[in-house]
Parts: sequence; C-alpha cells; structure tokens
Amino acid sequence: MKNFKVCFSNNFQGSTTERFIKRNNNNLSSLILNVGGGCLGSPVRAGYGGVLRNDADFYLSGFSGYIHGSSDIMFVELYAIYKGFLLAKDLNFIDLICYSDSLHCVNFIPGPSMKFHVYAVLIQEINELLVQVNVIVCHTLRDGNQCADFMVKLGTSSNIEFLLHASPPDDQRHLLKIDVVGTFFYKD
Repeated sequence: MKNFKVCFSNNFQGSTTERFIKRNNNNLSSLILNVGGGCLGSPVRAGYGGVLRNDADFYLSGFSGYIHGSSDIMFVELYAIYKGFLLAKDLNFIDLICYSDSLHCVNFIPGPSMKFHVYAVLIQEINELLVQVNVIVCHTLRDGNQCADFMVKLGTSSNIEFLLHASPPDDQRHLLKIDVVGTFFYKD
C-alpha cells in the first residue's frame, strides 16, 4: 500500500531512473520496418514515412508522404503502418517486424474489432494485410525511431502523397550510421 501511495503522490522525492535508448531490432533475424507519422508546423501539415532494412541494418527501401487536410495524429500513425505494410508486400517481403513509436496504434491493431471506430476501415485494411504477410508489430520509443522520423519530416515538407526512396536521402545517411553502430541516447 505504501508503494501505491508513493506512485500517486504529488511530492514524490525519489530519484528518476536514467535510461539509454537506441534503435531496437531485438536481435531477430528478420526484416525491420520502422514507421512513423506526425503533424508539424503552422498551419499543420501531416506526413508519414518509414524505412525498411534487413537484420544487418542494410537500407532496402524507404517511403514518405503528405496527407492533405488532416491533422489527426492517430490517422497519420495508422496510415504510416498501412503504407509500410503495403510496401513490404509489394516488395515481396512477407516476414518482418514493424516498429512504431505510437503505442496507442500498436495496441489498436491486434485488438478486438471496433466496427464503429472512426478509423475502423483503415484498421481492418491493416489487419487484412497482417494475414497476407507475417508481421510482428512492436512499440519503440521515438528516440529509437529516428530514421522513420526523418522520413516523416520529409513527408510533411512535401506535397507528394507517396514517395518511394530506393536509396536513403543524403541527409539521412548519418542517422543510418548511428543505428548501425548502436549509439545510445540519454532519456530521463
């Protein structure tokens, strides 16, 4: 009971836990898809993006896009997952792990069917793709999803609905190198 009270106390004096974050691939030998979505600027612009790599962190493909007329972050995050799955399917990659920094969306996808949810159709489309490809969907912290976040920013700054990046953009190469060497970032 004492621990429970401390958790919800406004004057907690305990020390915070230091954490170090890096890109996570869980040491699995599978293709890795990192995706993300975001709304930036004023007026708000919505974009999404992702990066597809093999288990040795070799860049296979990437994508970015702009969503006109939306500022709903949940839609943008779900759409990024959907477009990432479509890309993997189009490239005939059927076994992969998808990392998203939206815990809400990661929990939504395998959850029970919600016929009356505003994004029920999109969630259903994602679940239908899950049947066609063998995907494990996992959450990652944003600090460990920097390459996808880079693509999100490309998407928000363009007017192109979907852009395939067969090779990494020059400005992204240093982020890819950071992931390869396993650089840690401090997070309090």
